[in-house]
Amino acid sequence: MTRRAAFLAFCLLIAAGLLGSRSWDVALGRIEKRTVQAIEQRTGFAVTSLARAELALLPLPRISLSDIAFSQKDGAVAGRSTRVRAYLRLLPMLTGQLDFDRIDLVAPELDIAVPAGSDGVTDWLAPPLAELEKLRSQSRIVIRSGSVFLRSGGAIQSVVRDLDLVIAERERNQPFALSGSFNWRGTATDVSLVWPVVGGSAKASLSASSPLMKLRFDGIRSGPDEPFISGTLALSTPALPRLLAWFGENSRLANALGALNLTADLQLRPHEASFNNAALSLDGERLDGVVKLTESDGRLALSGTLAGSTLDLGRMVDRLPLPAIDGSDRAPLDLDGWTGRDIDLRISVDAAALKGARLKDVASYVLVRRGRFETGMLRASAYGGTVKGRLLAVSAPSGVDIKLQAGFDKVNLGQAAADMPQLTRLTGTGGFQLALDGAGRSFDELMGSLTGRAGLNLRQGELGGMSLPDLLRRAERGPIPLARDWRKGRTPFESLSANAGIANGLLVLTDAQMTGTNYRLALAGSALLRTRELDMTAILAGPSGQPRLPFVIKGPVEAPFVAPESEAQLDPAAATGSAPARPGR
Repeated sequence: MTRRAAFLAFCLLIAAGLLGSRSWDVALGRIEKRTVQAIEQRTGFAVTSLARAELALLPLPRISLSDIAFSQKDGAVAGRSTRVRAYLRLLPMLTGQLDFDRIDLVAPELDIAVPAGSDGVTDWLAPPLAELEKLRSQSRIVIRSGSVFLRSGGAIQSVVRDLDLVIAERERNQPFALSGSFNWRGTATDVSLVWPVVGGSAKASLSASSPLMKLRFDGIRSGPDEPFISGTLALSTPALPRLLAWFGENSRLANALGALNLTADLQLRPHEASFNNAALSLDGERLDGVVKLTESDGRLALSGTLAGSTLDLGRMVDRLPLPAIDGSDRAPLDLDGWTGRDIDLRISVDAAALKGARLKDVASYVLVRRGRFETGMLRASAYGGTVKGRLLAVSAPSGVDIKLQAGFDKVNLGQAAADMPQLTRLTGTGGFQLALDGAGRSFDELMGSLTGRAGLNLRQGELGGMSLPDLLRRAERGPIPLARDWRKGRTPFESLSANAGIANGLLVLTDAQMTGTNYRLALAGSALLRTRELDMTAILAGPSGQPRLPFVIKGPVEAPFVAPESEAQLDPAAATGSAPARPGR
C-alpha cells in the first residue's frame, strides 16, 4: 500500500469513528423530521406530505424522500415529486447536524397560481419570484424532467415540460442564479438568469436561446425600494409574429414584420420599458431611434420614433391579413382585432418601396387606440412630385366609420411606369386627389355608403391600348368597319382631366375630357363602387367638332367593353358588359 493510500484509509477510519461515536437515531420518524426542517430552511418550501425517508452513506451521504408534496408558504407554488434526494455535507454530519450541499427533485410536478385570464410570462413569474426574493439563502436545487402547470382557479392556463434547471446555492444577500432548459408551447429553450434579491445596486443578467429567439441582457438592478433595471439588450428572432405568439401576444399588425434584430439601452420600471439608442434591423433594413412600451389598466401601449435609410413598406403591407375589398362580402368588419394594443409610431426613411413604387424622403405614422386605427404618409417624394395619404377607421354605432384621403402632385407617370407595369397604359405629369367617407358593418354596407370626390389632371402624356386619332381619320373617310386596328397603339394627349362626385357608393363624372392636337374626347357617366361596374359614354370629335363619334364604355373596371356606338349596336351583349373582354383593349 502506498503512503497516499494509507493516509486516505486512515482519514476514512477517523471519519467513520466520529460518525459512529454520535448517537445517530436512524429511525424513520427522526430522519423525516430533521430532513423536512432542513429542506424547508434551505429551499423555502414547506413539506406537506411524504411516503418515507431513507438514509444512505455511500457513495455520498444522502437522504431520499419518496412521494413528497410541498408548497410555498403563501401557496403561490405547490407541487409533488416522485423522489427528492438531499445530499448531506460531511463536516456538519460529524457534529451530528443535517445540512445539504444539493437537493435533487426527480420528475417533479409544480403548480403555480396565476391571475385569472392571464396569458403573459410576466404575470406568471411574478408570484414565485417574489417568494424567492424573500428567501435569503438556499441550497443548490436541481430539477430533472420536471413539469410546471400554470393554473388559475383550478384551470390550467399553460404547461411547461421537460424542465431541467440548476438553481445555484447562495448564502445571505447573494444573487439568485439558475440555468437550464425547458419546453414551452412546443419550443425547447435554454435559459440562464442572475437576479439580485437585496437592496442596493447589483448586477443582473438574462440569456435565452431557442429556435424562435436569441436574447441577452446585462445590466444593473436597483434596490426594491426603487425598482429600476438598466442595461444593454440584444434580441434576434427569425419571425417576430411567431415569437410574440409564443408569449401569448397575437397581434395582427405584428404580422407586417419578419426577421428582427434589436440592440438597445434598456430601462425597466414598473409598467414601463424604454429602449433608448435602439437599433432595429427589419429583414436587413436598419432603423434607429427610441421605443417605449408601457402598461396601464392591463392594456399595452407601444410608442416610438424611428429613422433609417431604406424600408420596404409594400412587403410589410403584403404580410398583413387584410380582408379583400369586395362589395359582395357581407362578413362583419372587425376593427377590434386591429386595435387591441395602443400604438404611436413615427417612421422616417430616406427611401421606401411601396408596391413597386420608389419613394424618397418618406415620413409615415401608425396611430392606434381602442376602437380607432389611423395610418398615413405625411410626406414623400416620387418621380418628380409628392405623394400623401391617410386612412382613418373608427368604431361607430353604424359599424366602422372610414375616412380615406390620398393623392399625388406633379408626378411623372411615365417614370413611375418603369417600376409599376400597371401604369404603362397611361403616362403624363400631373396630380390625383381622392377623398372618401363611409360607414358600415360589412364591406357591402361600407361600399354602398361611400361619399366623396375624386379628381385627375395630367398633361403631355399618352393613353395606351387605343389610337383615337387613327379612328377619327377613318371616320372622316366614311363608316368604320367592325374590329379595325384602332384598339392598338397609343393616343397622345396635351391634357387629360376628370372630376367626379361620389354619393352612396355611386361615382358620377362631372367633368372629364382629353384633348390632343387633332381631337377632343368628352366623357360622361357613372361607376358603381360596390360592383366596380362602368356605365359611361364618350364623344370623340375633330378640332372643328366634326365628325362626332359616340362611344360606349360598359362592364367591369378590370376589362370594360370600349367601342364606337355603331360597333356596340352590332354587338348588343358586349354593349351591356356581358360579353367577354376583347383582346387588345
